[in-house]
Amino acid sequence: MANQTFQFNKELLERFVNIAQPYFFPLKVKNSTTILMLLLLSSILFVMAICYFGLISIGATLQYFYPVFMDQVAPSFKAYLANLQSTKLTLISSFVIAFSAVLFKLNIHHLKERIKPWLLIVAILLLLFCVTGLNVSLSYVFRFLDTSLNTREQAAFWEFLWVYGLIVLIALPIVSLYRFTRLKFGRYWREWLTNNFIERYFNNRSYYILDSNTQDSQIDNPDQRISEDIKNFTNVTLGFLIDVLQAILTITAFSAILWSISKTLTIGLIVYVAIGTTIAIYTGKKMIKIYYDQLRLEADFRYGMVHVRDNSESIAFYKGEKKEVKTVLKRLFKALKNYDLWIIWQSIVDLFQFSYSNLMRFPVYLLVAPLYFANEIDFGTITQAWIAFFQVFGALSIVTNQIESISAFSASIFRLGNFDKTLNSISEQRGSSSKIEYMTSDCLEFENVTVKTPDNNRTLIENLNLKLDKGEKLMIVGESGIGKSSLLRSVAGLWDFGVGRINKPNIVNTMFLPQQPYMLLGSLREQACYPSQIEEFTFEDIKEALESVGLSQLAKDHNADEVKDWSRVLSVGEQQRLAFARIIINKPSFVILDEGTSALDLENEQNVYNILDRLSIQYVSVGHRKELKKFHNVVLTILPGSKYRVEKI
Repeated sequence: MANQTFQFNKELLERFVNIAQPYFFPLKVKNSTTILMLLLLSSILFVMAICYFGLISIGATLQYFYPVFMDQVAPSFKAYLANLQSTKLTLISSFVIAFSAVLFKLNIHHLKERIKPWLLIVAILLLLFCVTGLNVSLSYVFRFLDTSLNTREQAAFWEFLWVYGLIVLIALPIVSLYRFTRLKFGRYWREWLTNNFIERYFNNRSYYILDSNTQDSQIDNPDQRISEDIKNFTNVTLGFLIDVLQAILTITAFSAILWSISKTLTIGLIVYVAIGTTIAIYTGKKMIKIYYDQLRLEADFRYGMVHVRDNSESIAFYKGEKKEVKTVLKRLFKALKNYDLWIIWQSIVDLFQFSYSNLMRFPVYLLVAPLYFANEIDFGTITQAWIAFFQVFGALSIVTNQIESISAFSASIFRLGNFDKTLNSISEQRGSSSKIEYMTSDCLEFENVTVKTPDNNRTLIENLNLKLDKGEKLMIVGESGIGKSSLLRSVAGLWDFGVGRINKPNIVNTMFLPQQPYMLLGSLREQACYPSQIEEFTFEDIKEALESVGLSQLAKDHNADEVKDWSRVLSVGEQQRLAFARIIINKPSFVILDEGTSALDLENEQNVYNILDRLSIQYVSVGHRKELKKFHNVVLTILPGSKYRVEKI
């Protein structure tokens, strides 16, 4: 695993934009980020304009149907609406709606495939404004309820209690729909982003290039980045950005209320939160770094355990338990040591958050209580002041309240950003670099083929020219690590790093047999027919093929449709014979064997090569046994210095 350093800086922001923006607006458009910000701003203003007209409509409806309520119970609301209508807000709101429509119309060709997220954004914004409005309404209701209780005005109390119940009834579906829409938006975003990364991961065989067996990869656990990091990214991003917007709305709405009660209290609150936020940002930076390291070290530990599981038999044969325990525990110790640091900083943050949140009561009591004792405000105003103070405090303290979430969020951005950057780099490299050209032909032919490693730092074989006539079988030999398997992968089309042209049979008529055959999680019927569909063959065909390779007992001992982990049921030798049974069933015209008989005894090896000859299948083999040469009539020896030698047998 690459040892990367986490930094909270401008680069992190750029990575965030590169990951988040494409779901809403394409990156390739000139000034795309600026246009996206304009679209988001216009969406907010559009919703504000809609809410304005909605508020006016609600007021007019209440005045028409419930004039007594408006005149006696809610005169301040009536006066507020009248004041709004006396301003130029109607004209401004109409202009905002028209401007937003024009802006989206101008960019509709970029948004055709992105209608769903924008509709959800508008829906969430609209519901968010409604929720904020309901919270403001409740603060006034609580004020009047507490005042009527304090003054023992029974009639007023029951009137406002009825209003309170009505607001709650209205709020229930709105809040429920708001939370549902948020979660649904996150689900859709995660689906799109996951599909995007998966598509790029498999495109240009990036998954193969990133494999540690093919090159030194800087990306650890791509599976975790696609599954866990994307989920965390979408959930936290959406939650945090909506919370920020909600905080702005809350601050705007409740600061006005707080200002009307006590200007001193409002200013004191801002200063108090500013100090707390500064401390939170400092501690947050520390925790983000620790959290990122924890993700990396936990992934390292998991990989160590998976490695033991995948190689359990070899470890048992070597009696390497002590070594493996030492290695695994070393990884665990590193993760736990970093976690100890996390515990220390988390304790500091918890202490800060506890004291920070509890001390906030003092300013309210110190500044509002004297006003009440001086009869400058009623009792209910204290309640409203407390509600407004708490709402503004919570909104201003969004950073301090979400240090852990922001830490996880930032670490996910960094990991996903690295992954995104690497996938783009592979795509650019593959698009600009020379590649081996493939042509479909009846025979295998190499025309000036040069095979290189994926990073282009090493040439394995240079200017290979070789043609196999019909019926000829090629054996590739050479020292270990010299590039035999890489050349086979080039023939199979898995490894096109280099130049030249390879003419070969159609991939549909080709099968590749590695040293460790692929065993899918499926039934015996599926194993034997792979990669074809099981409907193409009868079980009699399968039993006949298994019998040909000495696995007749397998069909007797196991149900044809019983799903098992066959890599654990069968030995490596049985797996290789099962792979040859697949050849008998599928009848390809061309077979590539990368030490595909290494686990077979000489008798079974003789048998399977005889089967290939009997079926008139042309093949290319890599192997170290001298006995293999008798099954081939052309030998290609790869020599040091990218040289080669061809001899006919």
